[in-house]
Formats: sequence, C-alpha cells, structure tokens
Amino acid sequence: MKNKWLITTAVLSVILSAAAVQILPDQIAVHYGLSGNADRIGSKYEVFLFTAVVIAITVSGLLLRRKFGRDAQNAAEEKEASHAAGNAKICGIVCTAVNAVMLGFECVMICMGYSGLQQISGTEGELYCSAAVILMGILFTVLGNIMPKMKMNGLMGLRTSWSMKNEEVWTRCQRMGGTVTFFGGAAVILSGIVLRGYPALAAMMIIFLVIFAVMIKGSHQIYTDWEKENRNG
Repeated sequence: MKNKWLITTAVLSVILSAAAVQILPDQIAVHYGLSGNADRIGSKYEVFLFTAVVIAITVSGLLLRRKFGRDAQNAAEEKEASHAAGNAKICGIVCTAVNAVMLGFECVMICMGYSGLQQISGTEGELYCSAAVILMGILFTVLGNIMPKMKMNGLMGLRTSWSMKNEEVWTRCQRMGGTVTFFGGAAVILSGIVLRGYPALAAMMIIFLVIFAVMIKGSHQIYTDWEKENRNG
C-alpha cells in the first residue's frame, strides 16, 4: 500500500471536520449517559480532536514506513531486506485502517452533535454506541488478517518475552494471535448488531480482555512447546 492512501485518510478527516464546524451549532453534545441525556457538552471544534489523532497516526505511519524502508536498504541479507520491506507495507495498511476507523468515529460524533443538547431516543443512542462497537470490531478483524504476515520486529505484532525468542516462535505466535484477533473482532461486530447500545459496549470490553489474555497465555504455551520440541530433538 502506497503512502497516498494513508495521506488521503488524513486529508478526508480535515475536510470532514472543516465542513462539520460550518453547520454544527456552537455547543454540541459530545457524550450521552445511560439515560440518554447528554452528560458532557463541548465546543463544535472538538471534532478536530479526531483530525489531530488521524494526523498523528499518519505522521507516525510515514516515519515508521521510512524506518523500515531504510532497514531494507541497509540489510546485509536479502531475507532481512524482504522482511523489512514487508513490514513497511504492513505498517501502511495498519495505519490506514486505524485512520479509517477514526473517520467513522468522527462521523458518529458529528451525528451526535446534530442530536442537540436534549435527550435523545433510546434507539438513537443505541445506534451511536453500536456503530462505535462495530467499527472497533472491523478494525480487529483487519488486524487479525494482517498479524500472520508480520515479520519479526520490535514495533508491531504480538510482542511478548516469549514471542520474541526467535523467528519460529514469532511466526507461530502471530498466526495464533491473528486468528484470535480476527474471530474476536467478528464477535465484537456481532455483539454490536445483536445486543445494541451499552450492553454491546460491555460485551466488547469483555471480548477484548479475553483476546489479550488468550494471546499472552498462547504465546507462553507456544514457546513452551517449542522448547520441548527442541529439547527432545
């Protein structure tokens, strides 16, 4: 993936926020409580907070891609160069995916602003919350697809003291982590569709905790199995 897609998401965020402040009221509801009442009022210019995050992610992504690119050029072996080049591409995909999700959150906030400062309907509040949950689920399914392709590095992927032991353990851990993350993301999407509203948000948090716990435990088990294999061999 070329840098143009990563940069495009940042440009779209700037355009979206700039257009939103032209039509939003000066004060907007930026968060709703369980009752459906707005419990935090803020300036319409707060939509630019999402833009700031997107720009930060974009700059970070460009710098990381540049670093991996230099690593590829300075690599002593062809395999090392190939790994660095592959990680540069993956970095661009990950940052672009995160930016796309942030654009979705930005749209949700703008829609919340249009709801005004009064109480919103239960259905409308559930829609906003479920949309955020589904967006997070989509991001995790994308990350789950990408993780198995990540080569050993010090910045991205499932990085534990066990997964970083060697390339073989790393590869096994990324495959395991990718599978867990993908199906966890799918479960989050399903919860956003079926449960709706705050129950979906609670389910998402539980699923994320399970994902992280399984990946940490799994990386330890993979390393333990690898040790046994090599000890017996």
